Amino acid sequence: MKDKIVQSVLEKYQQRSEVGQEKYGVTLERNDLNFLQWLNHLQEELMDATLYAEKLMLELQESSAFPDGHVISKESWDTADKIIHDGFTYVRFTDLKFYR
Repeated sequence: MKDKIVQSVLEKYQQRSEVGQEKYGVTLERNDLNFLQWLNHLQEELMDATLYAEKLMLELQESSAFPDGHVISKESWDTADKIIHDGFTYVRFTDLKFYR
């Protein structure tokens, strides 16, 4: 049985590879960068990732829909379809719909 999540990630890797080849005209098998240059690319990508995480955390914290300081325990979550606390309704992630 194939894992749908793994298959989805593999498809995204394939798409990203194709976009990269189209954009830069090379694959990761290129030989024009030395070890330090590859590490620099990695560092830049990781710095970008921390910026994306910070942006999303700030967006979540500034949202009026974010319940400040409330933690739902695994035990309470396992026994309920949804939890209502201080006017907020928590639902399982699989039931969550995102709106913009």
